[in-house]
Amino acid sequence: MNPKQTKPINQHLQRLSVLKPFRTRLLLGIAVMCITIVIELAYPKALAYFIDHLNSAKIDSSWIKNFAGIAAIVLVIQALATTLRYYIFESTGDMIVTTIRQTLFSALIRQDIAFFDKHRVGELTNRLASDVEALHDTLTMGLAISLRSSLVFIGCTVMLISISPTLSLILLIYIPLSLWMTDWIGNSLKTSAHHIQEKKAASNSVAQEYFSNIRLIHAFNQNKLANDKYADTADQALQVILRNIRLLASYRGLSSIVLYLALIITFFLAADLISQGKLTVGEFTSFIIYAGMASGSSSAISDFWSDWMRTLGATERVFEILGADDAKQAALKKNSDAIPNDGVSTKNSFHLQGKIQFNNVHFAYPERPDTAALTALNFEIQPGEKIALIGASGAGKSSIASLLLGLYPVNQGQIYFDNFLSNDSNINAIRDHIAIVEQEPALFSGSIYENIAFAIADREVALEEVIQAATKANAHHFISGFPNGYDTVVGDRGVQLSGGQKQRIAIARAILRNPKILILDEATSALDSASEALVQAALDELMKERTTIIIAHRYSTIKKVDTVFVLEQGHIVQQGQHQDLIKDSNGLYCQLMSAQISGNHT
Repeated sequence: MNPKQTKPINQHLQRLSVLKPFRTRLLLGIAVMCITIVIELAYPKALAYFIDHLNSAKIDSSWIKNFAGIAAIVLVIQALATTLRYYIFESTGDMIVTTIRQTLFSALIRQDIAFFDKHRVGELTNRLASDVEALHDTLTMGLAISLRSSLVFIGCTVMLISISPTLSLILLIYIPLSLWMTDWIGNSLKTSAHHIQEKKAASNSVAQEYFSNIRLIHAFNQNKLANDKYADTADQALQVILRNIRLLASYRGLSSIVLYLALIITFFLAADLISQGKLTVGEFTSFIIYAGMASGSSSAISDFWSDWMRTLGATERVFEILGADDAKQAALKKNSDAIPNDGVSTKNSFHLQGKIQFNNVHFAYPERPDTAALTALNFEIQPGEKIALIGASGAGKSSIASLLLGLYPVNQGQIYFDNFLSNDSNINAIRDHIAIVEQEPALFSGSIYENIAFAIADREVALEEVIQAATKANAHHFISGFPNGYDTVVGDRGVQLSGGQKQRIAIARAILRNPKILILDEATSALDSASEALVQAALDELMKERTTIIIAHRYSTIKKVDTVFVLEQGHIVQQGQHQDLIKDSNGLYCQLMSAQISGNHT
């Protein structure tokens, strides 16, 4: 659900709902806070009593000692309560932020690939960092201070009226005016906060992008371009921040005028009441203290409201993502409960043989809905069959791989695995039987063991299993040569390894997964001859008795498959074995392969 389409009150309740799991801690904090409020409200009254009775004959030294002793005990109680209150609310704030951050990460990681096509990595990490952090102060300590200030304000108002109803009339003018100003600044700050977070996210995205391509930047001497691009986005964010500061500064100046004007009028009226004997000096002293406390509380409430409205704006995108994810998970559960999924739930309960069928599949990428990637695609692959997808760039080869993995939904048609229709309810179980080896293997910055063991999601993987898989992938020898062996850290995206080493680790990962269906996406095209021979030997081991889809251009790879599918503009134009397709000199296959075949005969 989009927050922009909801009523404003729902936005407040949505943010406050995250407090529910921590209500016991927060109620304890509120109870301790009430102790400090009662003590705080008692101070001015006690001071007034002390001042008005100093010259009384009834007061002796023992009374003063008792008064001081009681005051000391009360101060100790207040100090302990304040310490406990601060710890409870501050620690709860960190717990809430951590919980929301974990929930948001889970929601993000479950998003469709189309979501990540639309949003840059830097923007998403900014949501996890600064956007969520905005909730820390407002949701716990800020909310507690606001509640405390509200209770103090109410208590002070009662005490002020009990001391002098006449002087208290000024509050009838000051309070509504202050509340109106607070509401005005809050709405303005909410809008500006949303813009600030957008600009910060854009700036972080630029930094993320250039850091990720740092080698390319140095190779092309584009440090100045990177600096200029980041400086530009940072300046844009700064301008929005400065506009926000000017707005807040204007509000503080205006509220200061209103406050001091109210105080001046109060002093003039009090002087007249004292001269008439209707007010004592002690009462006036306590009235001033209560008025100062009420004013401070009012300012604290105003500040909180401003911060809260800024938080609403800053976290709008966060809760939009969380709300959409909740709706999606609820819909999936509803569909799963209402529609049988053919018994598909886990890898253990769902046994694929490896048959694949595309039935009149139409597909366009969500970001390019008017450009068809696949059109009326029909083909069938038998269990254990090895097929090759070839075609010019943009013909639809990688799109088929993406649909097999369920990374995007089809616009029309069906994809079957054996007799199971691929859909949202069973795609995870289907993926358990698929492995992919890409041209540029995706490796994490951890150890070699962690990268290979990544193949298994539902249990701990023994080192012996990893070693066995690496041995079959022709990777154990070079891994053993490292000082730390399988504990060797590969660096960001495997930067510490060569291309051939990365490929063999990716193949070991696929072997460990033991899939029924294997996707090889240009797995050897970027390697030198020596590395290709080792990798190809590993791939031959991996492909045994598995349905294999090979995206390739190399003749040496294609000639080994059972069937070749030739694609052009999203549909199959030729299909058959290499020796048959090559005979059609006018066919696209012959045009694509002729140069390589000629090269092999020279």
